[in-house]
Amino acid sequence: MYDLAVIGGGPAGAICARDAAEAGLDVVLLEKAHHPREKPCGGALGPRAIRSIDFDISNVIERTFHAALVYTPSMRKVILTSEELIGYLVTRSKLDLFLLQKAEEAGAEVVQGTQVVGIEQTRTGIRALSVGDSYKSHLLVGADGVNGIIARELGIRSKWAPDQVALCISAEVPVSQSDLKSAMITHESNGSPVIEMYFNLLSWGYGWCFPKKNGFSIGIGCRMDKQENLQQSWERLIELIEVEKEIEIDTSNKVSYRVPLGGKLNRYIARRSMLVGDAAGLVSPLTGEGISYAIQSGKLAAKIASEAVEMRAPLHVAEYENQLKKTVERELVDTRWISEVLHKSKRHTDLLFEIVDEDPLMRKYMTNIVSRITTFSDIRGKVGKRMLSKHPLKSIRLGLKG
Repeated sequence: MYDLAVIGGGPAGAICARDAAEAGLDVVLLEKAHHPREKPCGGALGPRAIRSIDFDISNVIERTFHAALVYTPSMRKVILTSEELIGYLVTRSKLDLFLLQKAEEAGAEVVQGTQVVGIEQTRTGIRALSVGDSYKSHLLVGADGVNGIIARELGIRSKWAPDQVALCISAEVPVSQSDLKSAMITHESNGSPVIEMYFNLLSWGYGWCFPKKNGFSIGIGCRMDKQENLQQSWERLIELIEVEKEIEIDTSNKVSYRVPLGGKLNRYIARRSMLVGDAAGLVSPLTGEGISYAIQSGKLAAKIASEAVEMRAPLHVAEYENQLKKTVERELVDTRWISEVLHKSKRHTDLLFEIVDEDPLMRKYMTNIVSRITTFSDIRGKVGKRMLSKHPLKSIRLGLKG
């Protein structure tokens, strides 16, 4: 019997398996795909996530950036920038393979090409059932993503509510180095790449264009309960980028997929079990970024699992939910509030970014929130005070109260 079975080999699962194995646990990680595998994702993550990892991942970082260019509904261009590094860009196929290898190096048994189809509780443990095999462990971590079965099998969630998930379309677009150099927007002070975010195409979502090593990651996403024509918005995004950058974009490899959106009060545990990353819905409802939350929750689950095994107390998984609610869930609930204000109408979006553009302190706040340099929960009071003291009329129009 294993101490811990981790279901899913994305960043959350791999980090959890690696940390748990480092702590001395007997760990098996079950991954349905064979890596490297393609994984649709913009691939942006903030500096906090990188700092939390205690090994070097520079080999899979394709670019770093200090600024984001935002297109508002009125096509106003707003720069979110900081002297600090605010983000990294990765390709998920490379990142995920690298993290799985780190889990193996730490001593975790990684079984690829094995799809878990059910979970069975036993008197002394929990069993993951796959086609033709099973894996029994004292504890289990569900890291099988937005479309996974573990949450349902454990009785935590039967399906996602429409306001808890976004529908996205994206493509990894190869571009020649000469075209990439001319088409990529760079920071005026240090020449680093600038990521682009398009809030002019949807009333509840945004498009993105992120420069990678050999091209652009281009995508668009919208909350599913808002029922927008995503395909039409995707076509407009491609047309806009082609005109702006004077390049021809090949989107033949585009894919559609779902992304969970955090900020609702959720359950994250069941008997002997914990959910991490996308499987737990731990994704920013403002930006759709989930890698940093995957890493944070994976590390926390490994810590709690290690403590539970040492204590011989499987009920200790309750502490995972307690700590997650005080930290990540609190941050996501507050971030969902910003998203609700931002997307209430196109006029709200324009007005909020108008304030950000004209007020250096508000621009700093927004930059830090988007990149998770600072959580909104930590500075919510400061943001509210600044808005009401320096922008009282616009605050009223945004529906903000003292």
